[in-house]
Amino acid sequence: MVLIYLPVITNRGRYIFKLFFDDLIGLDFSLTDSIEEFNSYTGPKINYSDEIIGKEIFIKPDRILFERDILSRQIPLSEIEGIPVFFCNPDLQVSLPFDPFAAAFYLVSRFEELNIFKGDRYGRFRSEDSIAHRGNFIRRPVVNLWANMVRDLLIRQYPALRPKEKKFRFIPTIDIDHAYAFGHRTLTRIIGGFSRDIGNGNSRNLLMRTKVMLGRVKDPYDTYDLIQQMHGAYGLKPLYFVLFADYGKNDNNVSLHNKEFRALIRKLDKEAEVGIHPSLASNRNFFLLKKEIVKLSRLLERNVIRSRQHFLKISLPKTYRNLLKLGIKHDYSMGYATDIGFRAGIADPFNFFDLIDNAETELTIHPVTIMDVSLRDYHGLNRQEGLDNIFSMIDTVRSVNGEFISLWHNESFSEMDRWKGWRMTYEAMMKYAAG
Repeated sequence: MVLIYLPVITNRGRYIFKLFFDDLIGLDFSLTDSIEEFNSYTGPKINYSDEIIGKEIFIKPDRILFERDILSRQIPLSEIEGIPVFFCNPDLQVSLPFDPFAAAFYLVSRFEELNIFKGDRYGRFRSEDSIAHRGNFIRRPVVNLWANMVRDLLIRQYPALRPKEKKFRFIPTIDIDHAYAFGHRTLTRIIGGFSRDIGNGNSRNLLMRTKVMLGRVKDPYDTYDLIQQMHGAYGLKPLYFVLFADYGKNDNNVSLHNKEFRALIRKLDKEAEVGIHPSLASNRNFFLLKKEIVKLSRLLERNVIRSRQHFLKISLPKTYRNLLKLGIKHDYSMGYATDIGFRAGIADPFNFFDLIDNAETELTIHPVTIMDVSLRDYHGLNRQEGLDNIFSMIDTVRSVNGEFISLWHNESFSEMDRWKGWRMTYEAMMKYAAG
């Protein structure tokens, strides 16, 4: 067991040391604020204070773990052996010239998102406003890398330590924003769709829409059997997140009352697992969110415990607080729509720490690594360029034995319009990640 001395044991300290040692390093640990206990302990130990005590590992702390404030800070960036770091300390006596625990807490708690920021048109925190973007490490899981530095430091000083090994995990996830391209719509939306095609002169869409409505061809977004077959070949079951909400400006899936849509959701939940994809409107309305989760739970005849926000819209801490109140245990929204990589600097799940309450919660956050729309639309990549980025991110997550989560959409398998050929890209990703 590793004994860690802190002059004051805080909720922030408990949280981040638990993340480091239980989840990332794989070593038993205990915290103490007693110098007498620390001095008498003969096993591996870390001194996390301002003063040297003995010959143990010595890391000088930044003040963030001992505070309750959420104040904006100017944070200089540096590097150690090519790894980006911050909260540095030039003291030559320290075992590490920066505070990995404080830096990790700053990232995983999303400290920077609690301060005033310039949001995008949906009010989302922008990747370009993040410290990871400024430091050019958004595609590197620096928290994992810092944990490895602490692990290696411990093993060098205490060779008898045997950390538990982690394993790389691949979790494929599918969002269903539009269950069908043309079919199973209300009469009003059917008429509106034909009118738009005619008004825009979109003869291709008009022809396809007509064929689907006449039952001559399958709806192009009805790719669910294909998705199940593709994953089954690799022994995988995807997580589905379905937009199950009333029609709105940014929330325009099939009607909740459509029999085929409801049957589809039940079928997918039997084959894999379905979670809620809360509407964009519900991000501002707790009672609307509750209504959507309750309706989906009733349809599935079980409690829904997994979620992903529509448009990856997270408003901290409100979004996560609302999910917790409604029984959600796992959320898969921690990523940027505009970029790939690690919004929280980590390639592993972690519990949400509520900075306002200054307390760890029971909501587990699963960071999204890569999304189809980020590659195709925001970065404008072709299939091969997209695949190169995907392989690079898989290698990155695998190097730290983390959790690689892909986000795709049912329509991305349609071979329709801008998604032509991306089905093969997805299959190549699955083969590489599962291999």
